[in-house]
Amino acid sequence: MQSTSPPADPLTILPPELALRIVEFASISAIASLTAVSKAWHQFIDFTHQDAIYASKLKSAQSSCGAPRDLSSLSNIPTFSKWFDDTASWKNLCKRKTQLARNWASPRPVSRERVFQVGNDPVWRFRADLKRRFIVSTSHAGGLNVTDIDTGQIIWRLPSTLDSDHEEAVRPYAHLEYQDGMAVFDREGDAVEVWQADQDGAARGEFRRMAVLEHDCQTRGFQLSYGTLCVVSTEGQGFVYDMTQRPPKLTTHLEIENDAVGHLDQSEDAVMYSMGPRGYHVYNKASGEFMGALQPSQCTKKYHIRPPATNYASSSTRLMGITPREALNPSLSPGPPSKDRMVPIKLDNGPLPPPTDTEHVRHGEDEWGSGMEDGNLFVGVSRAGRVFVCSDWRKALHDPTSFAECSAVIECESDGSSFDLGGWLSVRNHRLMFEIQDRIYIVALDDDNRIQAVDHATRGSYSLPTCSTPQLAVPISFMALYDDTIMSTYTAFARRQRPIHPDGVPPQQEEGPARIFPTKTIRIISLAPDASVVESANPDGNPAQVPSEVSEGLWETNRHSAPAEEIVRSQALLQLLSMLRDEYGDVEGDESDDAWEDVDEDEDEDENEAQTV
Repeated sequence: MQSTSPPADPLTILPPELALRIVEFASISAIASLTAVSKAWHQFIDFTHQDAIYASKLKSAQSSCGAPRDLSSLSNIPTFSKWFDDTASWKNLCKRKTQLARNWASPRPVSRERVFQVGNDPVWRFRADLKRRFIVSTSHAGGLNVTDIDTGQIIWRLPSTLDSDHEEAVRPYAHLEYQDGMAVFDREGDAVEVWQADQDGAARGEFRRMAVLEHDCQTRGFQLSYGTLCVVSTEGQGFVYDMTQRPPKLTTHLEIENDAVGHLDQSEDAVMYSMGPRGYHVYNKASGEFMGALQPSQCTKKYHIRPPATNYASSSTRLMGITPREALNPSLSPGPPSKDRMVPIKLDNGPLPPPTDTEHVRHGEDEWGSGMEDGNLFVGVSRAGRVFVCSDWRKALHDPTSFAECSAVIECESDGSSFDLGGWLSVRNHRLMFEIQDRIYIVALDDDNRIQAVDHATRGSYSLPTCSTPQLAVPISFMALYDDTIMSTYTAFARRQRPIHPDGVPPQQEEGPARIFPTKTIRIISLAPDASVVESANPDGNPAQVPSEVSEGLWETNRHSAPAEEIVRSQALLQLLSMLRDEYGDVEGDESDDAWEDVDEDEDEDENEAQTV
């Protein structure tokens, strides 16, 4: 038999810019596998062209938000866990982002929990500012509090109208909107107040009133994002304010249908109003033109979720004071890691079986409440426990065929009793979170924001209870998904705090079982992995792979093998590079070996060329 010599390493033939262009199409896992193929590939990827390769991967992942110009603009992503702080290289940032995404995708993510008590009054609405490290919240009893997210101390507050007749007071159950230092809440008389932080001479967390926006009709809801505030009235009117102006400027006064239920959301150019049984009506924010309606009742593609077994025990005994009082101290870091807080769930094809109770809410006309957009994705939740998922709401507005192609409904068991607040939900990073019947559901979508194939889901979906014990169950009044964290209002037992003194002395906990009472807190579940594990891993989150015949420098450590599918991917990429090598060699002849013999000879020039590629 005639023996054949192994093909030459493509790196000795191909120009580095061509190899870089091919590597650009590889996944992070495939790149990590390539670093273990040989010392030459390790040198090429992790040393000579490290910044160009890993920066390109991160920039392509962020292309929808615009490519970042430097490392600091991407690494300084505000997170509850400070997960991306102090990342020293693009490679390190790749490791952290990949490990965090892998934990999110797991059916049982590793998480840490913190229950955040704000004074003694139940929390109503809240917003977390992870950049400024505080939480702004209103309460059932009125008032507005700004609480340090790391210590749990209230650093600034406005009183309740129940305790003060001062003009600067906040009514009970005030709705709150917030964006980058600007807080908006409603007051009696169909007006909303606009307050701004970071003013000259103001302390950290101190807000000052910037404007009061009066309306001559009954205002039902408002939403702040994209630098605009959208307000809706039940009397067929909508208002759009430019919040970048000082004071805010009314830019559009819309005429809409009557009886809007008060829930609304907006994109950069459109505002979506919830109209109850009539679905969601979409208007252009600049012109006020009606763009169309999304009618979830017309959706024919259906899935359903059976509620999982409850898992109250994961936190209820700790919060009820059976264990030491430190468990209720809000200044502590999140608790120990656990895989038991978030129970895996599975979506099944088809609708839920119809209820036998003829009076059940699912037999009547469904009422649609909260809706939220995220790019092209739009999600809404209904009284009957249905969740409308539209992967491309703009396309769905065109015609019934486009609507059917983009839309699906998920049905969950519900009697409608927890819908009085209109349902709450959050949408972020190909996931949607909603509450139905005393449970939070987090459903993962595919990369096109469609519901994953039931038997081939690559991202995990899961559920968790809304309270520490079923006797305390009340509807959630706010929830949100963040890059590394889940936050929601959470009914639990807490310890009564002493009132805050005028001199700003922080509240102190009091001893004794009589001081434990049920209230509505903020539950923070962090999904940030252990940083020490990530630092010792490859950019794909796996331990580095090492050829057994190599034992020099970084390569001498014993590592685990790559998953079989990643080995196949890296081999396929090498095969492609080899084919290109052969084609390039046929064109250039033997001179190509001499021309590219030393890929590091002009490293700076190669780096610049790779960045432009």
